Amino acid sequence: MKESTKGALISALVYPGLGQLVLGSKRSGVLFTGLTTVGLLVIIYRITMRFYLALDQIPTILTGNLQDLGKIFTILDQSAYPDWSTESKCLLIVAVCWVASIIHAYWAGSRLDRT
Repeated sequence: MKESTKGALISALVYPGLGQLVLGSKRSGVLFTGLTTVGLLVIIYRITMRFYLALDQIPTILTGNLQDLGKIFTILDQSAYPDWSTESKCLLIVAVCWVASIIHAYWAGSRLDRT
């Protein structure tokens, strides 16, 4: 298998930046892996915080005999943060890193294929 194909497949199917690390491009591999990891961790943290803040509000609804699922879903929808802008930005960063990592791994591998 060509190095370009191997690098692109590893970055596409396993994790962004791993293709670069396998091909020996350590700086770009660490950059892509780091940015993707930070983006995913921020998304997971924010969603977890939304969940726990909503979970804290649910007992007050249930003790007031307002066992209405609609009210619980409203709390879940409005919990923690008023919008999803941070999560959306992080998801965009992860997606851009993923695509750029595939392209860069293919390019770095094709340089190795020529030598």
